Amino acid sequence: MAANSTVESIILGCLTTHPMSGYEIKQLISLSTSLFYNASYGSIYPILKKHEESGLVSVEELIENGRFKKIYHLTEKGYSAFLTWLEETPQPITMRNDMLVRLFFFNNLTREKQSDITRMYLDHLRDFRQRLENIAPAAAAYSDPYKEYTLRWGKDFYVFLIEWYEKLLSDLE
Repeated sequence: MAANSTVESIILGCLTTHPMSGYEIKQLISLSTSLFYNASYGSIYPILKKHEESGLVSVEELIENGRFKKIYHLTEKGYSAFLTWLEETPQPITMRNDMLVRLFFFNNLTREKQSDITRMYLDHLRDFRQRLENIAPAAAAYSDPYKEYTLRWGKDFYVFLIEWYEKLLSDLE
């Protein structure tokens, strides 16, 4: 049985690196794929349970520092399901972008409000771009160039967004 959603496949992909707890999977997602595909604890744990029931992962239960902990291991079936997903043709980009939705309706706001919102959004973009820059030293520790490519994509994407919204702000003012 193959994983049938991207987040299900991301979880399997995380486990290709080494066995992890649900918490560790969330931390890895937060530091890696969250730029383009995020997952909450509320989605990770039900997916792990589903993967366990489907035989895609196995679970090792242990007590660490007096706390109960589940460590998830990718099974051969899970690795095969992950590779099947990985080899499929990717779908074209679809994105949700709250700012673009608002921009679509900007005609309902004064120029001053349009500029204010755009300035605030630019601040958020710059902050997020800086977060990506801060990840760079940790990413350099990877010997996997594909993880570095995705980080570069994110940084380039945010450079594009910042430049685009700076131009919009200039047009508005």
